[in-house]
Amino acid sequence: MTLMRIAIIGCGAIAEKHVAAIAELGGGAEIAALCDISEERLRVFAFRAGIPRFPGATLHTDIDEMLTRPELDLVVVATSSDSHARIALRSLEAGKHVLVEKPLALSMGEARELIRLARAKKLELAVSFQARYSPRIAAMKAAIEEGRFGEIGHGAVAMRWNRDITYYRSGPWREDWSKGGGLFINQCIHYVDLLIWLLGPLQSVYALAGIHGQFIGVENVGAALLRFKSGAVGIIEASTGVYPRTLGTSISLFGSRGTASFEGTALQEAAVWTFEHNHGSEGADSVFEQRTLSKVPDTDIKLSHTPLYRELLTAIRGGESPIASAESTLPALEAVLGIYQSIKSGLVVELPINEEFHMGGMVWREKG
Repeated sequence: MTLMRIAIIGCGAIAEKHVAAIAELGGGAEIAALCDISEERLRVFAFRAGIPRFPGATLHTDIDEMLTRPELDLVVVATSSDSHARIALRSLEAGKHVLVEKPLALSMGEARELIRLARAKKLELAVSFQARYSPRIAAMKAAIEEGRFGEIGHGAVAMRWNRDITYYRSGPWREDWSKGGGLFINQCIHYVDLLIWLLGPLQSVYALAGIHGQFIGVENVGAALLRFKSGAVGIIEASTGVYPRTLGTSISLFGSRGTASFEGTALQEAAVWTFEHNHGSEGADSVFEQRTLSKVPDTDIKLSHTPLYRELLTAIRGGESPIASAESTLPALEAVLGIYQSIKSGLVVELPINEEFHMGGMVWREKG
């Protein structure tokens, strides 16, 4: 098996999860380079991540210099959100496969440009929507495809997290819409993606948002209504201002013949898993229940970066593109940008949205 050499750009907290995922692969890939504009942060991160174990690994503060290395196969973009599209573009132009942290870009125009370039150069481009790889989400999707839910009337997400002021101050971009900060695009986009992944394409979105308990420049509480082309409704309640700590997240689907709901800090607990054909009206699928009702470690969703890497590396070696390919994630990005358009205008936003709408144009709607 060909050894894949991976470069990580950006040495913040999220990069640690990528290092852990690559280590979990157990072979077939290695970290060959790290890059960060801060030399101090770069060296501290390299030491903590154990990079000295890789004799060929190099440290860089200049992206373009690093990208000249011909042996690099995959570039991971783990920088602030406003730089994702720019760095991904440079990496693709240098002939590298790319994995980008969410969001792929801050406008649909930027995102489609990246996808066109990757296709033209026959390169893989994927986005870190690792929650798609959760075994519970996979079970939900399989049940939908098998028709077990019947007609799904609605899906619901409740995201109740805590991010205190130190979180925002440690990365000022997190409280700046123009740089990709904000509850919906920085955190809740994972769960918007899951609803679309499960329920199909959207027709329209409507949203409300505000700031609760903190002096920050972006929303930390919000609600969104999603209308799917199937007629189903999506309901999202989200906050990063929950006191005093994160309570967790839940995702639920309600159909004419089945209901399923998962919850917990990593969706690790099955609250409900009931279908019409089970034994008894209140029964649960016994095989699935045995696998899920016992608490799964909170690292489950975090470690889901590992199956994403497995799929992506298989694709680079000539296999099928991963389920988190950039093109497959466009609907989630469009939905979130539509949510911000709705917050700005106070109106229902029909999809598709204008490709030129950019997070840099976000402002709070005047009251009155």
